Parts: sequence; structure tokens; C-alpha cells
Amino acid sequence: MFNAGSSFFSNTFLGRVVRTDRRVGYFLIAFALLQGCAQLFRAEVTPFFLYGMYSEVLDPLPTYVRTVCHVNGQQLEQTDLPRYAGEFLYSTLDRYQFLEANEGADLFAPFLDQYFSWLSPGTRADLEYQMSFHPNEKPAFERWLLRYLEHVLDEPITSIQIDRETYEYKELRPKLVLRERLIELQK
Repeated sequence: MFNAGSSFFSNTFLGRVVRTDRRVGYFLIAFALLQGCAQLFRAEVTPFFLYGMYSEVLDPLPTYVRTVCHVNGQQLEQTDLPRYAGEFLYSTLDRYQFLEANEGADLFAPFLDQYFSWLSPGTRADLEYQMSFHPNEKPAFERWLLRYLEHVLDEPITSIQIDRETYEYKELRPKLVLRERLIELQK
């Protein structure tokens, strides 16, 4: 019986690796065993599946926010753009609407304080200022947005509207509860 198991193992990829180079084979066996034990104890060990990434409970939020872009009077969906252009545009618009919702308060100060506390306070303050969005820069952002959309869509743009829509789930359906205009550009 043991010979049948040994014969089976020697015909597998791992068995061939052990026969070819024992150190590499035993390393792979030990690595697989450690990963298996880590999964049993739900320890988060990369590069494989992390328990927290796939198995944590997601609690429903009371409200959901969506950023909506209208170009020339037509709603522009992320899927209407080339993949990376759509992801870039909507992640930028989501970031913008977040900053507007928080009255321009950015998250760089707490991040810098937590991870770069070893820098001098003056350097951290300068980094925060350079990395943050300032309300007086809104016209520059709007000009960039117009140029970017004209380039990506390859058509002249006469109007852009950016709205923040807030939804609540009622009876398992999203219901629009608030729409706020963030940007309105006319060319």
C-alpha cells in the first residue's frame, strides 16, 4: 500500500521536483504545508488568499454615493470609455466628490502623521500642502476635465455636468434621496 502511494507521489509534479532538486522540492512542500496551516487558522499570509479579503461580513451602509457625469447632455458611463480612461476618470471624480463632501479636508495629514511621523513637522506640512486639493484650484481642475474628456471621447464638448447622487436602499431597491451639482461647465 505504501509503495502505491510512493509511486503516485513520484509521478506528480512535486515528486519530479523532489527527484530533480531535493532542496527546491522540500521547500515547496514546506511552503504548501505552512500555507495550509495558515488557512486553517485564518492567518493572513500572502501571496495566497487572505481570509479577510473574501470572508468578512459586509454590513450594509445606510446610504451610498454615486458620481454621475453628463457630457453634452448625455450621461457618460464608465463603460462608454476605454477601460483605463474610464477607471481613471471615475476614480478622479469620486475623489473630487469626496473632497467636496468634506469641504476640501483631505486625508493626507493623518496618513503622513501615521506613516511618516519621523519627518519633521515642517516637511510633513509641506508634503500635505503639495499633495492636497485646494478649493482655489477648482477652475484648473475644470479646464483639465474638459480637455481630458475631449481627448478621450475625440469629440468637441459643449457642456459637462458632474453630480453627486445619494441613494438609500428601501425595500431592497436603491432610491435616490439627494442629487447635488458639483460642476457645471458650458463652453
